[in-house]
Amino acid sequence: MNFAIRLKAPKKTLAIAITLIIFGAGSYLLGWSSLLTVKQIEITGAPTLISEKEAAKSLNISLGDKLARVDSRALANRLKANDWIKSADISRNWFTGKVSIDLLPRTPVALYTEPGKPQVALDASGVSFKLQGKVPDGLPKVSSSSVASGLIAIAIFTEMPKEFSNGIDRLTAASPRNILINGKFSGRTMQIVWGDGEDTSLKLRVINELLDLPENKSIRLIDVTAPLAPIVK
Repeated sequence: MNFAIRLKAPKKTLAIAITLIIFGAGSYLLGWSSLLTVKQIEITGAPTLISEKEAAKSLNISLGDKLARVDSRALANRLKANDWIKSADISRNWFTGKVSIDLLPRTPVALYTEPGKPQVALDASGVSFKLQGKVPDGLPKVSSSSVASGLIAIAIFTEMPKEFSNGIDRLTAASPRNILINGKFSGRTMQIVWGDGEDTSLKLRVINELLDLPENKSIRLIDVTAPLAPIVK
C-alpha cells in the first residue's frame, strides 16, 4: 500500500511541474516574447485622413508593442477624446499581429450654435461634436440657448417635406415653445414664427395657403403659433 502511494506521488508532482512550465511558457509568450507583438494597426471608418490620424494618435499604441497588453477597453476610452467618434470596435489577430479599429462616427443632423460659442455639429441624441470633413448638404443651421430646444427645432425640420425644408436657412429656438424659421419660401425671403413642435402638418398647410393668396405677395412674416388664427405682416 505504501509503495503504491510512493509511486503516485512523483507522477502527481511531475504533472504539476509540467503544468507550471506550460503556464510559465504561455505567460512569457504572451507578455514578453517578440513573437506576439503588434505588427499592423488598421483604422477604418474615419471620415477623413486627418481624423484618422487624430484617432491613431489618441490610441497611444505602436508597432512592436506586446499584443497581450493591447487592452480593447482602454483603447476605446482613449478614443472618447475624439468627440466625433460614437463607438469603436477593436479586435486583435493573434496570428498576424494585426490590431483592427473600426470607428463609427457620429451622424450630424444639424449645425448647432449656442450664444457665445463656436458652431458645432449635433447628432440625433443631442451630443455636440466637431464636424469632420465636408459639411453634408441639407443640414439645418440651428441657434438655441439649450440643446433641448435645439433638438425640438431639428425634430420640426425633419418632419417637413423636402420642398419646404430646402428653403430654410436658419432655425432659432429661444425656448421649446418659441421656434423661429428664416428662409426663402415661394421666392420670398421671410421669417416664420413657428411656436412649439405641435401641429406641423397643419402649420405647413396654413403657410402654403397664405403664400398662395395674391394679397399676401408682399408679406415678410407669418405667425403660425396658433395655426387656426395665423398672423401675416
